[in-house]
Amino acid sequence: MEMQLTLSPAADALTVTLAGELDSLSAPKLYDQLSQTLKQHPAIKKITFDCQNLSYISSAGAGILLLSLDNFGHRGVDFELRHVRPEVYNILDLLGLTKVMSVSND
Repeated sequence: MEMQLTLSPAADALTVTLAGELDSLSAPKLYDQLSQTLKQHPAIKKITFDCQNLSYISSAGAGILLLSLDNFGHRGVDFELRHVRPEVYNILDLLGLTKVMSVSND
């Protein structure tokens, strides 16, 4: 299933709604859209990824999240993954992302 991506910027926050699969084909699109949105909205200090409809994440998808955290975290941007399904959480945990960013199923 192809990933669907919606970015909703507000004053100092950005909500990114992910649906489908975040894999090697869709990960660059996510990074490009994050970069573009943060350039257009430099006041953003928090990015919340709504993962309720994210059914799968590959190591490439997780890598893009880490790259984003590394590149945008230096600007003081916090990252949070919410509504993470158990099967996606297990992959994130296995790859160590649960230790470097907030990940929850609520």
